[in-house]
Amino acid sequence: MQDEEHRRFSLEALCTSLHSLLSDPATHYTAVDAKLAENFVYYAQASNLDPVFNEDQAAQSASQLLSRLPAVPPKIELPYNVCGSSSNNQVLGSRPSPWAEFLVVSKISTVVARLALLVVTTQSTSRANVAYTIKRFINLISELIDTDNKMKMATDRKSIVEDLILQAFLWVTWQRSLMLFFWFILRHELGWGGCSLLMHPSIQATLHGDANQQHSYMCSWAFQVLSSSRASIGLDFRRFHERFGTLHRDQLARCQFQSDESCQGDHPMSCGRFQDTRLVKEEQSLHDLACTGHCKKLRWNEASYKKVQGPTAVALKSRSTQIQYTVASESTLAISHVWSHGQGGRPNVGINECLHKRYLKIAREYKCDSYWIDTLCIPEDHNLRMEAIGFINRIFTNSKITLVCDRDIMDIDVPSLATELLESVLVTFFVCDWTVRAWTLLEAMKARHALHLLTKFNRIISLSDTLLQVHQEGSVDIVILALTSHHLLSSSINKNYRHFTRQSMEEAGNLLSRRHATREGDEIVIWSLISGIDVYQSAEELWKSKIKSRIATAYLMNTAPRLEGISGFTWAPKTPYIRRLPSGPETGIPELYSSYEGADSRLGLITPKGLVADWLVYYLRPEDARLYQDFSKTVTTVTNDGKKIDNIIPGIRLTNYCWQTASKLSEEYKHVALIQPCSFNFAMPSYQAVKDRGENPGEVFAICTSKDGERWAWNGVKVWPSNITPPMVVDELLIV
Repeated sequence: MQDEEHRRFSLEALCTSLHSLLSDPATHYTAVDAKLAENFVYYAQASNLDPVFNEDQAAQSASQLLSRLPAVPPKIELPYNVCGSSSNNQVLGSRPSPWAEFLVVSKISTVVARLALLVVTTQSTSRANVAYTIKRFINLISELIDTDNKMKMATDRKSIVEDLILQAFLWVTWQRSLMLFFWFILRHELGWGGCSLLMHPSIQATLHGDANQQHSYMCSWAFQVLSSSRASIGLDFRRFHERFGTLHRDQLARCQFQSDESCQGDHPMSCGRFQDTRLVKEEQSLHDLACTGHCKKLRWNEASYKKVQGPTAVALKSRSTQIQYTVASESTLAISHVWSHGQGGRPNVGINECLHKRYLKIAREYKCDSYWIDTLCIPEDHNLRMEAIGFINRIFTNSKITLVCDRDIMDIDVPSLATELLESVLVTFFVCDWTVRAWTLLEAMKARHALHLLTKFNRIISLSDTLLQVHQEGSVDIVILALTSHHLLSSSINKNYRHFTRQSMEEAGNLLSRRHATREGDEIVIWSLISGIDVYQSAEELWKSKIKSRIATAYLMNTAPRLEGISGFTWAPKTPYIRRLPSGPETGIPELYSSYEGADSRLGLITPKGLVADWLVYYLRPEDARLYQDFSKTVTTVTNDGKKIDNIIPGIRLTNYCWQTASKLSEEYKHVALIQPCSFNFAMPSYQAVKDRGENPGEVFAICTSKDGERWAWNGVKVWPSNITPPMVVDELLIV
């Protein structure tokens, strides 16, 4: 507590100091710039710097990197009368100016220039120290933005222009620093493989940039998956949308049948691309561009398939009428496609001959000895299907080439490897259908060392080579979005470490919570394959296999349905996929509340009797109803000088449905508790969920009930809408 108070005092002192430097328009920029630069200290040792750089080369590389940032950061909301005030001419120049002409916006600050020098000259052996240094500084700026806003709300400060300058300066510095930080992380991820350096800065900044204009052809759900990642919070999507809109300007929306608008973006089931039969292409309706569309189908040789011992792939010497099989190897071409795009099917139905010839040709070009596609290699028979699925990890992990087939990528003509064109390919790739499917997620994670994209006219480009080129030559704001799909980055450049693609239950569950699998139950199979080596078809089997393991408690704070009737596992998600929940005035349940991986929260031990873990706990007391059962309705207004004021509407009280639900449960159970995860930091046990998630849904509680005060049952997750929260204590609970 003393540490928190000291930190708050230091931040307020620094904000006050920065404000004091803004009074003189002639020196305000250089003074504030120098003061902030004092707070970024990194003592670079000669051994930390790349020996290939001399002073001039370092400066040139840093300058070139800065030129690849957006020239003007996104505009933030500012008091409407500031830019038009004649008293601001000294700040803006000889006349009132738009955002781009603000001195604090147009100039590169000293600290940003230093960061650019640091990230281009640091050797790989020092990347961890440098990353932590940059992260701490970015967090400092974020805290300064919040502290300055809080001080502004708490005082009657009238310095409109000074407030404008400082907020704009901090926002621009924060945004540019964040992009440089992610560029630095991606540099080492691409060069050395997954090195666990994606350390998300705390996202506390209350300022937000301009809204982005999204093209109607872009799936809103796919963009939601991309933009909800902590690696994309605070980033600039303007050029991303510009590239996508230019490339797909003539294409009509296809999220909803006979509609010229994209889907709502609130859930996969809001988008017709997933299940609307009028939008989903029939199995084997896709043909190669050179085909007339009337070629015959080649079906499997069942006897040949069953003869293979181990993972099965299509032999390149297949007969003209039937598909022959062989053992999949490290020279296998694996095809990862979106079923609903027209390549789906089963071996007994067959594959279009033109597609078979396409993959034969590609396999031979890349000196592969076979190819694998689920259409021909996963039979309909349940036993054969489960046996084939059990080999998927091995097939994609060992594949020489994994070919990504998505209709939007396959429509892009890539006659040359021009950097700007590759940027457009990446922009499309980041939001294509392939990226938001559950099965392709698994395939991508296992084959990320070998991902290649199939483009128009069967031209193939390497994903890793594309990322490297854009990282070195292209737009920083576009390439760093690769970190939102961290699972696509190679886990290691060393072939011997390819198999280290397994993810924790929490991280796998986080990724799958936003990705759809059409066949019911497939998400459990995929969850087990991502997080382990054994295939489980039920959540009960999967969780029981984790007994004696530990799980991050914050991961459990989601609205996924729980196991029912399984003693010791009322807390365990029945599926990682966050499905729609009923909502309405009588329930107050949010439609969707996804968890992240729960990093930095305390771990719970999974035992045969239940989950044992420390939690922050409030034990329900009926006499507290007057404090928590309802709350005032407020309307936020913004004054001319930029202050946000919450105005209470007299006579209107809103129901706290979290309290109401817990209160009703107390009629049946002697003990009811509201719980939250604890932080790993025992000095500050409160887990900063809002900060760590990059969201602001309000406080979130899990509701637990008990008859004896010893064994607790999980009763779901609720948002606590009131600003007045109950007192919490740290306590160990057994949730059965």
